[in-house]
Amino acid sequence: MPAKGVSKKMDRECLVCSSQTRVAHLGIDVCRACSVFYRRAEKGNTYTCRTSTKRCPVGPELNCKRCRFDHIDRLLKQSGATVHLDVPSSNKHTIPDPSISQQEGCPKAFRKYESDVRDRSHSTPSTSATPPSGRTELPILDRLKVSYRTMSRERLISELHARPNPPHPLEISLERGPFFAASFGTLTLSNRILLTALLEFEKGVFPEIAKLELKERWDITVNFFYRFRLFEGVYRAGELFPDDLDRAFGGFTTWFSPKGMENFYGDAPAGDKAGAQEHMRHSSLRMHEIRAARELLLRTNLCHEEFLVLIVLMFWAFGDIPVGEQMTQLGERYREAIMKELHAFYREQLRLDDYATRLGELMMLLPVFDRTHDMKEHFEMLRLLDILPEDHFTYQLQKAD
Repeated sequence: MPAKGVSKKMDRECLVCSSQTRVAHLGIDVCRACSVFYRRAEKGNTYTCRTSTKRCPVGPELNCKRCRFDHIDRLLKQSGATVHLDVPSSNKHTIPDPSISQQEGCPKAFRKYESDVRDRSHSTPSTSATPPSGRTELPILDRLKVSYRTMSRERLISELHARPNPPHPLEISLERGPFFAASFGTLTLSNRILLTALLEFEKGVFPEIAKLELKERWDITVNFFYRFRLFEGVYRAGELFPDDLDRAFGGFTTWFSPKGMENFYGDAPAGDKAGAQEHMRHSSLRMHEIRAARELLLRTNLCHEEFLVLIVLMFWAFGDIPVGEQMTQLGERYREAIMKELHAFYREQLRLDDYATRLGELMMLLPVFDRTHDMKEHFEMLRLLDILPEDHFTYQLQKAD
């Protein structure tokens, strides 16, 4: 990985959102977050001004995509800078999906998919053509984008059609859900669906996983499940509920919030439901930690590629589970490879020349979402309250390793 020293440039204020930056992104004094937003804005975008004035004031309170884009565009025209927007042109062969990419306000977790990924329905990332403009190939990130999107659709459809009154297929989409408050029953179901989907997701991203013995593969998957579910749940809530910092997804279509948890255990088959509700309010997983995690990711402002890189690093963090030397070495190779791809992404696609601080911010996120011990204690308490019998699927997860 290339060594990047600490920049000696003076801090400056972003001309759009007023945050501090040491790099003149796009050739003008705007921060990284604003430059990424501008590069990814749709060509000929149809953003609507939140105040209908197209004159929302710049600064830290700016929360209007239309005015944010227009202000950056004016600054660029005034400076004479030319910037390539990272959008698919009419002659690119991309995978069409109007329900995802052409909706105003579509979450960045799915919009970026069409930006750089070619049609891979008949080829694998490792055999695809050389990327345009001489860019470095990013095979792991390419596989991640395809596999994560596929897994997301599987979970969306499975969870919604398992509901007592499933929505009409035309009403289902990744960006609109529909989404519901979580309950004990829906969370149990979503855990099953997620773990099943993860087994296929892992094979698509890390082909060597398919060669493992079943128990070792299951142990690694469950270990990853604890980290991934919390991390993804907070990240997706930031995408889909940006104005409600008390929400986090528990499943793919169900969310937690202090305002929607009064009868969470109402559909539990048996046990001390009142005791379980009290435990939820006072446990280490209490609701105020959702807001803290949401605020942390809001400050960090992950792009989708960074989110995917952290998924890889979380997967290969084995913690206390026993793994052989072969798996240890494989994990080291994947961690090194994905970090090299992240460096290439920063240099070639975001055009950053000083991102040492950014890398440090990403690495600091990893221990925040390592809540494996807390989750196991939570499941054990539910067993003591007779909410989870010993043969219950969710309770058995804590015994996987």
